[in-house]
Amino acid sequence: MADNTGGATGPRLLLNSQPFGFGPPAATAVLAHELAPHCAELAYFGGGHTLDLQHRPPYHAVYGTTGLSDDERLAYLRELAPRYDLFVTAMDFAEAELARRAGLNVAVYDALTWFWPEIPAVARDATLYIAQDFFGVRERITADAALRRNAVIVPPIVPLLPTRQVWHPEHPEHPEPDRGRHVLLNLGGLQNPYWQPSEAAGYARLMLDAVRAAQPVGRPVVVTTSRAVAEALGDPTVRTDDRDTVLDLMSGAAYACMTPGLGNIYDAAATGVPTLWLPSANETHLLQARLLTEHGFCDARVDWQDVGGPADYDVPCPAGPEALTKAMVRVVRQLSGEPGLRDRLAEHVAKSTAGLGLVPGRARALTERFGHGGMREAAAELVRRAGESAHRPPL
Repeated sequence: MADNTGGATGPRLLLNSQPFGFGPPAATAVLAHELAPHCAELAYFGGGHTLDLQHRPPYHAVYGTTGLSDDERLAYLRELAPRYDLFVTAMDFAEAELARRAGLNVAVYDALTWFWPEIPAVARDATLYIAQDFFGVRERITADAALRRNAVIVPPIVPLLPTRQVWHPEHPEHPEPDRGRHVLLNLGGLQNPYWQPSEAAGYARLMLDAVRAAQPVGRPVVVTTSRAVAEALGDPTVRTDDRDTVLDLMSGAAYACMTPGLGNIYDAAATGVPTLWLPSANETHLLQARLLTEHGFCDARVDWQDVGGPADYDVPCPAGPEALTKAMVRVVRQLSGEPGLRDRLAEHVAKSTAGLGLVPGRARALTERFGHGGMREAAAELVRRAGESAHRPPL
């Protein structure tokens, strides 16, 4: 393996993530920190809001692709291919296919093995397919001979943080007056290709107003989201944080209000923070919120039907996920234009969060069922497979 890094040893990995919510880029950022000590070179290839979470270090280089066409990204990958042993994507199957065409060996990390109606062929042909454990994942891998050939199943790639101590004025056995005073509103994971940033910001504004209106006087709401949504909101108190900061904010919160993305779900599990799951902003949100409720891992939940939206959604949507998202956008616009419905949303948030900060969150039990710390297993397997790839030509 050629060495262009001044004598550093180890594989050379080019990382990437799907620009759908914050789950894939957050997973890639976690893997990057775990991989960095073992790599001769570690770089990121991607664009859009995924860049919000990718920083140097741990990357030696960040190759931004915002606004580039498929042909331009393919040419870029062909230029980079000789420098890297393995292209590792978090769920961007289309980019994985481009990387293969560029001559790179490909590995796929997938947090949604349980969800896809059909797992893309590039995952079956990859050097490595890393499936994050969740409901139904082991059964699906077992039933698919092609996936069994190159798949490993890892626990969720979250750390297990110390069990949070809950503070409340009526519970002096937890005498920590500086903990549990704020509420965290985590609106990460809203950006996806099926709606415009302005539509995502409309959802965020609606939830921000409702959560603030539901709080007792004097209890601050700390709000974190992507840069684009924060800019669209135009609220100087809304911030964009890296994942470690978000975990710290969650650990110290009385409770959190979050979109039910899988990354947020496992962060709630890692911290044990009681959580109100907000109305779904896409298809996977809705299905994941249902799974949490069905299996007893949900503290509280508000859905569109609580405030006048459709009583149920047909998932998977026959017309496709874009149509489902547009239906949700219509509900957001309806609520935004009717003060009575906005008041109803705030009332549901207040009712659902009453007493929520008195006990640890139910999502914590997910770590008992599916484990934790999967980033170490995923990184070790990637380093091993990348070392093997360095001694054979790309597929």
